[in-house]
Formats: sequence, structure tokens, C-alpha cells
Amino acid sequence: DEAVRLRDLSAAAMDADGGVVEVGAHPHQANAHMHLLEAALAWEDASDDTSWATLTDRIVTLARGRFIDSKTGMLREFFSSGWSQADGTDGSLVEPGHQFEWAWLLARHAKSRDDAEGFKVAWRLFEAGLTGVDPTRGVVIDAMGLDGSVRSARARLWPQTEWLKASLILASMTDDWRRDLCLTQASRAQRALWRYLTPVGLWHDKMLESGEFIDEPAPASSLYHIMAACGQVRATVGALRPDLVSALDLS
Repeated sequence: DEAVRLRDLSAAAMDADGGVVEVGAHPHQANAHMHLLEAALAWEDASDDTSWATLTDRIVTLARGRFIDSKTGMLREFFSSGWSQADGTDGSLVEPGHQFEWAWLLARHAKSRDDAEGFKVAWRLFEAGLTGVDPTRGVVIDAMGLDGSVRSARARLWPQTEWLKASLILASMTDDWRRDLCLTQASRAQRALWRYLTPVGLWHDKMLESGEFIDEPAPASSLYHIMAACGQVRATVGALRPDLVSALDLS
């Protein structure tokens, strides 16, 4: 009941394009919609209430029509009113981790709708995310421009998990050469993620360009990304190698 109340409040606040305006310095942003979409997709799986599907469709339509740059296939972060590209460097900011995270979400949506065009959009976002993998360190960097220029070579933990999730879900949705490519990328992403984990069960969050980590407390938010990646590992292994699923059981 609480979820439905929150959903209906959010839907009532949406503008004609299906967007919700945030508070703060960047009122028109993609990120808030990404998390709302993830929540709505989860509720689609858990509920027979078709209003959740209506919400997911509205967000996906906004993302495909406004958030994603038609020329590059990359998803931008910040917008002006009416969801047009924001002025200056804000308008051309691209986060490789979010290319993967949106690819994962749009692939899930496309699969649930049997939407071939939606899969193509997700695949293009996946390819955009791959341009943000640093070949020297083998990790996804924090920020780029639409032109491919590096804005921040620092590499946080969470983009590595999104790289893994996107690779795995797309591997489970293809049966041609792309599956091998995706599984190769998944193995690269898993190796990248493993570098952040520590023997005591915690994690580093920020890798510098030198390959060293910032010495700081482990943020709890990383656990959400790590566990979501574990969930996608289980789902993809279940789809492609069901005989191995039991090996993933937590002791």
C-alpha cells in the first residue's frame, strides 16, 4: 500500500513528457528516473497491478526519446527544462557506469515486452559503456564527454558491477556472436570488481588513475550494487547453465 501511494504521488508529479523534476542544482536529471525505473520493474515482477507497467513504460519512453543522444547512442546526465540538452559541460557529461546500468534496465524492459527495438537501444548503450573501460587498468572510469574525452579517470566500485550486470543480461538475451562478447566482458568486469574487495568482507570505493585506492571508510551504498550484480549472476547462470546454479548458494 505504501509503494502504491508513493508511485501515485510520483506519477502525479510527472510532467507531460513523463519526467519528474528534482530539487537541488540539477532539477532535470536522468539518474533519479533510473532508480525509479528499477523500483517499478521490481514491482512489475512482484505485483499484478498494471499501473507499475504504465510507470515503467513512461520512464522508458522518456529515456529513449530525451535522455539518449541520437547521434552517439550515449545517455546524458543533465537537462534543461523540457528535457532538452543542458548548456555547457553539464549537457555533454556521460558516466560510463550509467550507460551500463541503463542498458541493464532497458534490456529487462525490452525482454518483458518482447521489444526488439528496445534491445537495440540497450545494446547501443552497452557499447557506449565499453568506451569508458580504461585499457590500462581494466576498469570503468567515472566520467566522459559525449565526444569520448575523459572527464574523470578515477574509477569507483559501482560502475564495475553495472558493467558485469549489463554484460550478463545481454548474454542471456542473445545466441549469436554477441553472447561470447558479453561473456568475455562479464569475466573482465568480474576481475575488475574483485580488485575492490578486501579480505575482511568490505571494499574499496575509489581507484585513482595510478591504480591505488583512496584510503577511506567503505560506503554502504556499494553493497546495493554488489548484491544486484550477484543477483544477475544467478539469473544468467540459471538461464545459460542451470546445472551450476546450486554452486552460487550462499552458505
